[in-house]
Amino acid sequence: MALLIASSSAQAAVYTVNRSFTDGVDVASLTGTVEVPIGNYLIQNASVSPFTSVDLTLTVNGSPYSLTCALTDLIFGTAQFSIAATATQLVFDTANADGSNPADLVFADVADPFADNRYVIGTDGNPGFENAFGAGGVDVPVELTLPVVFGVAIPEPSAAALLASCSPCSAVGRRA
Repeated sequence: MALLIASSSAQAAVYTVNRSFTDGVDVASLTGTVEVPIGNYLIQNASVSPFTSVDLTLTVNGSPYSLTCALTDLIFGTAQFSIAATATQLVFDTANADGSNPADLVFADVADPFADNRYVIGTDGNPGFENAFGAGGVDVPVELTLPVVFGVAIPEPSAAALLASCSPCSAVGRRA
């Protein structure tokens, strides 16, 4: 049974992602943006991803890959992957995961959780990890302590700031 718990808020937030890591041999970075409605999500048994937009660039040893899919296929059994999307940050965590019950969220260039070009974060046989996979079989696994702040919200401009930046609007009410 798939389970997704979301808050009642329909307001989506855009988060900037800027991660970089190395396994001592290979180097990877993940940059770009993701969008998810503000709320708390608990993913089990490959339930629906709450992401409404994924625009990430994974760079492995200097080779860039465009990742546009958020996949939950590798979250099953007793494992849970939680996402806390607030007005300021995006936090990932896992629970009840092990080698037989993985909680691995995948960002990939195609809708395949085992695609050549992908970024994986979660817990399975490893207590907490992130891993970048690039074409040609290159992978960059590193340990990670969860929960982790995965992204920082991009603040939306206020109506006052928008009006102030509009030159015809800023002249309203002025006398010559």
